[in-house]
Amino acid sequence: MSKIAEFQKSIQEGYTFKGDFITVGGAMLDGEAVQDTHIKIPLKTLNRHGLIAGATGTGKTKSLQVIAEQLSKKGIPSLLMDIKGDLSGIAAPGSSNDFIENRHAGIGLPYEPMGLPVELMTMSNSDGVKLKATISEFGPVLLSKILGLNDTQSSVISLIFVFCDNKKLPLIDLKDLRKVLQYVVNDGKEEIEGEYGKVASSTVNTIMRKVIE
Repeated sequence: MSKIAEFQKSIQEGYTFKGDFITVGGAMLDGEAVQDTHIKIPLKTLNRHGLIAGATGTGKTKSLQVIAEQLSKKGIPSLLMDIKGDLSGIAAPGSSNDFIENRHAGIGLPYEPMGLPVELMTMSNSDGVKLKATISEFGPVLLSKILGLNDTQSSVISLIFVFCDNKKLPLIDLKDLRKVLQYVVNDGKEEIEGEYGKVASSTVNTIMRKVIE
């Protein structure tokens, strides 16, 4: 049995199971696509946690997009956090080119461009169904990313969340966040420095400007 035949047999045996599934692509051997080595995920396993990891440009977003597309074709909705706008393109049919056609021919899957149903939701003034969430529900990591904060500024936001959690102070909206930021560098400065460490006023002022923007 040739190396390719052994590879095909191994993949086919490993990805054969009972029940419905989605197909997310084909396997590669020595950097080349191999026909009839379809990679499948059983639908019954897609309610579990998963991780798509890789360096920049290795296809993490594309993998997520393919999974969402395949689930949609099965009538299963997905909720995707598309902060950079990379995933909303599944609403429109893709365009073909020689590379795409050759790759699909190589793995034995037809390329069928199609648009899929998409409903856009937003927490800002952008177009879409308006969603509401408290600052506490955002959490320090996501909030820092949305505000475009650096590591030092993000650490102050994390401190704010810990302080509010310890004091059982709800962070409902940006008004609450601004009040706590003002407290940190004014009336509560000694308390904060005594319990959590020194916080630079310049850092807090920068965060305040970003919140107002």
